[in-house]
Amino acid sequence: MRRLLWIIAWFAVAIWSLFAWGAYGLLDFFGGVAARNADIVTGHPETVEWLSWALMALRGLGLGAVVVVWALVSLLILTVPAVLGLFLGSARREQYVEDWRGPRGDSRNSGPFTSSSGPPPIRRIERR
Repeated sequence: MRRLLWIIAWFAVAIWSLFAWGAYGLLDFFGGVAARNADIVTGHPETVEWLSWALMALRGLGLGAVVVVWALVSLLILTVPAVLGLFLGSARREQYVEDWRGPRGDSRNSGPFTSSSGPPPIRRIERR
């Protein structure tokens, strides 16, 4: 279940990235066109220069805002499976508790461990 959540989250980040990339490209294109054609608004050279500068500054701020919003939303999308994984992960950890103990059979006995004889003895690690 956790793996499925991560796959869905990364797919959502990919779709969101395509959307943000499109917004970035459109803002870059139209901001550049508006700044280059500032002379259409007025014929006064100083006003054209100021207007072109202002439009380029707005374009730069807009491009920065697109990147910041993309990063924040991507982080939020990836936070959801991480938080849900904390709640879903507790049952999965219990599954592996027995793995570190080794086989369930008693190595000193020839037969396999049966539940009627009680729990298996605790293995001790000896130092040499």
